[in-house]
Amino acid sequence: MTEPSRTRAAVPLLQRPVTVHAWEDVVFAHWRHDPASLARLVPRGTRPDVVDGSAWAGLSAYVFRETRVPPFPPSGRLGTMTEITIEVLTIDDSGRRGVAYRTVDTANVPAIVAAHALLGVPYTFAYARARRRGDALAYRSVRHPARALHPVRWLRGRRSGPVQPGGAARPRQQVAVRVVAGDVVDTPLATELTTRQGIHARHLAQTVFWQRQHPPMTIRSARLERLEGDLPDAVGMPGLFDREPDSLVVVDGTTVRYAWGDVVR
Repeated sequence: MTEPSRTRAAVPLLQRPVTVHAWEDVVFAHWRHDPASLARLVPRGTRPDVVDGSAWAGLSAYVFRETRVPPFPPSGRLGTMTEITIEVLTIDDSGRRGVAYRTVDTANVPAIVAAHALLGVPYTFAYARARRRGDALAYRSVRHPARALHPVRWLRGRRSGPVQPGGAARPRQQVAVRVVAGDVVDTPLATELTTRQGIHARHLAQTVFWQRQHPPMTIRSARLERLEGDLPDAVGMPGLFDREPDSLVVVDGTTVRYAWGDVVR
């Protein structure tokens, strides 16, 4: 299983790339689940992918740099951003192994607008930040639901002044993760969970597949130091952080290309 899954995402793109990114400091955390418990969370025409006897839900966190929308040069507005996702690993009837995002939290507003309009990927505004010190990687995302749904109305509320003592606090949805990267690992499970062919997404009334291409990645083990937050509850996956991940790895960096794939259903 190792070699086919390792080379899966390196196959040529079927169409011209829509976007090209440099991924850095990637954290992948995955939890085993019963497939039936995740079936309602994936787009029509797909099902949870069973790997090593289990379906898998996950968190990924990474920094995008040098974002390009070919044939244009790198964009200053889209160039660098931190993203934190909650996701389910998926497969469709054509055998394409992908990922369905429940949310992609980022502070990059142009990316949010473009992803919703063009890709169908559920980007959400959040104050997402990344920090690296040596082998320690830390990510934090805090989002205000009112800002995510009604940014103009939220901004007016902020201008009216801070919350008074005794008043109702504005709700927040957040996540924080900190890991320490270790040695290189080369296991079939780690490769299968991190090397996906693309994204399954709901776009308008259809399920679409966006192809994802990158070279084989160098995967490293990781030690968990912190994982907390209620973000999974907000996207229909309560209790995801109640236990440590069944798989936790990091990737220092790679270059990722996305292109149109197909209509699934």
